[in-house]
Amino acid sequence: MIKPVAALIVVLSFASFCWAAPKKTPPKIPAKAIRLEGATQYTQPELFAAVGLEAQMQLDANGIKARGKALSDTGLFDVVRFRTDAKSVTFSLTPAKQMYPMRIDNLPLIPGDDLDGKLRAAVPLYRGQLPGAGTVVEGVQAALEKMLAAQGVKATVKAALTSGLGPQKVTAVNFSIASPAVKIGAIRLVGVSAPMQMKVNTVAAGQSENDYDTSNSAAGLQHVFEDLYQGQGYAAVEVSVAQGAAVGSADGISVPFTLTVKEGGLYKLGTITYPADAIVPRGEVDKLAAKYPAGSGRPFDLFLMAVRDAYHARGYLDSATESHASFNETTRIVNYTIAVTPGSQYRLGAVKFDGAPDAMVVRLNKVWKMTSGAAFDESYVSNFAALATKQDKTLGKWIQTMLVTSDGKADPVAHTVNCTIHFAKAAGK
Repeated sequence: MIKPVAALIVVLSFASFCWAAPKKTPPKIPAKAIRLEGATQYTQPELFAAVGLEAQMQLDANGIKARGKALSDTGLFDVVRFRTDAKSVTFSLTPAKQMYPMRIDNLPLIPGDDLDGKLRAAVPLYRGQLPGAGTVVEGVQAALEKMLAAQGVKATVKAALTSGLGPQKVTAVNFSIASPAVKIGAIRLVGVSAPMQMKVNTVAAGQSENDYDTSNSAAGLQHVFEDLYQGQGYAAVEVSVAQGAAVGSADGISVPFTLTVKEGGLYKLGTITYPADAIVPRGEVDKLAAKYPAGSGRPFDLFLMAVRDAYHARGYLDSATESHASFNETTRIVNYTIAVTPGSQYRLGAVKFDGAPDAMVVRLNKVWKMTSGAAFDESYVSNFAALATKQDKTLGKWIQTMLVTSDGKADPVAHTVNCTIHFAKAAGK
């Protein structure tokens, strides 16, 4: 049996051993001033908040690298460097050279200043232009999803770079809903008279369930219904379109619209005043208009089409036509005045016959009469297969077995068009 005195000694010896090895406290990292250089379009507090920085911070080497990576991950900077001394850490930022406009594809939101303001409030580093990827783009995605959720619409928003004209030329960061499908919903009509009710209802039924487009659906509906009315003689019709709140369901998302129509009464077409000094004479336009099939459209619309085709036949591919209507309320006649801006004239650069054997290429070159440097005639290209068939019987028999298409690559700087006519073996006989 151990004596009491001996037991006391053992306890004290063990306690002495524990006190002899206290836990070491890591050395404190002194706080340093944090500075940012080279990003004058953003305020220091905005950047600090976005990547977890403070004006004075205790940062070790790993912490500095982590904050530098967070700045780089925004996508707003091509280069992020840092330097440090005993009292400060300075991040040097080189803004991204390539930024893109933002486009909303099929989100049931109303584009404009209000939406832009909400995005700026939700994503402080958003300035209307976006990098191709990064945390700023992700922030905009999340903000758009929250806006939809506030309307009761649950959807996942995706961001992707979209290509414009030219080979894979990126033009915008596009935000879209891949699933569920977003469609035009019910169309409510206001101001429709009894004589037009059935026609309007038929068109409305045809528009419902079409794919919804944030930027174009409202304008498209306005255009469709104005065309319907104008085709019936309501030349002074006014159609206004209001988008309603989107409705989410198991089948998808539907976006309703209200269309208010001011019919304005029926008018007959009076005169069309065409510029006397126009590059293309009035007689040339009238001849083209007379060739269009009867009943293929309103006389005034056909005249405008003839103006466009006549200018394109002379190489004025960028021509623009404006019309101004004048209404006589007494006679119920509408007169139009036309103004044409021709733009630059395009000339033929070169022509290529793709998919034709050498023997046929020789014949095609003999028939082809539009020379390099001549004014580019769009109608000549579209009618060339028929022309070649008439002028060369051997060529005509071969063309009848082929599918003929054409495309022209216009150079807006040099104002030339390189034309390719494609020949592919037609199915069947």
